[in-house]
Formats: sequence, structure tokens, C-alpha cells
Amino acid sequence: MSDIVCYCGNVDRETLAKVIKDGAKSIEDIRWITAACKDNRCATTNPKGVCCEDEIKAMIVAEHGCIEDYCTCCGG
Repeated sequence: MSDIVCYCGNVDRETLAKVIKDGAKSIEDIRWITAACKDNRCATTNPKGVCCEDEIKAMIVAEHGCIEDYCTCCGG
């Protein structure tokens, strides 16, 4: 079973980790490559009741040490 991070885009952790490792350094990169962080519905579709923004940012920072922009998908 996949570990979904972005529920509105149905994007799993493995997919995000791969694109981040392959060079995605911003939320905009993530949006274009995976469709995550696009639809402003994560906070309502995610069983945790939160937007995927913080989790994706943390993944980018863990891989690259920083993030090039900020997500606005759920008003963040």
C-alpha cells in the first residue's frame, strides 16, 4: 500500500522522494512534476486534516538543505 502524502493529487511519498532526489527543489517543481500541492483540497481530503505543504517542504529540506519557495496550495 502506498504512503500518500498529497491526497488531492494522490501523490505518494516514494514518488515525491524520487523527484526531490532527482532535483526538485521547490514546491513549484513538485507541482509541475507530480501534480501535488495543486488543488487546495489536501486539508479536507487528508485523513490527518492537514495540508501536505509542511510534509513536502520537510522532504525538500531534508534532501537539499533548503527550499527555494513556499507552498500556497492550502493558504500557507
